[in-house]
Amino acid sequence: MQYTMLFKPAAMYVYKLLGIHKSGIRLVIEHFTSLIPYIALCISLPNAPWKRRIIYLGYGLGIIILVHFILIIAISKVYSVYSGSETAYKFMVPMFILNDSLPLIIWFLFFYREIISLFKREKATASEHS
Repeated sequence: MQYTMLFKPAAMYVYKLLGIHKSGIRLVIEHFTSLIPYIALCISLPNAPWKRRIIYLGYGLGIIILVHFILIIAISKVYSVYSGSETAYKFMVPMFILNDSLPLIIWFLFFYREIISLFKREKATASEHS
């Protein structure tokens, strides 16, 4: 079973709830891969306290899920107005790029101090070895 298939029931429910035609589901479902990279980024950061990681993990997952639902609605509206035309893709591609880069953006916003300190530590270690 693919990871993205876990979201299909939730996506179909949102479609039905909002009265949106489900023709765009095949376009959106492949972009619901943001949760696993975000979890991996939060867990792999070596110098963040675990309590803070867990709190920001919850916030980040909530934001990502909310953006997934917004993406469903936005892509469905664009797809219903422009169908499969070139104009539709001009609107949809930036939405997909933002959605796909969201884990990295949220991770950096929540953990920027720890990320920057990693680079400072690396630079200090490199200068000691020279």
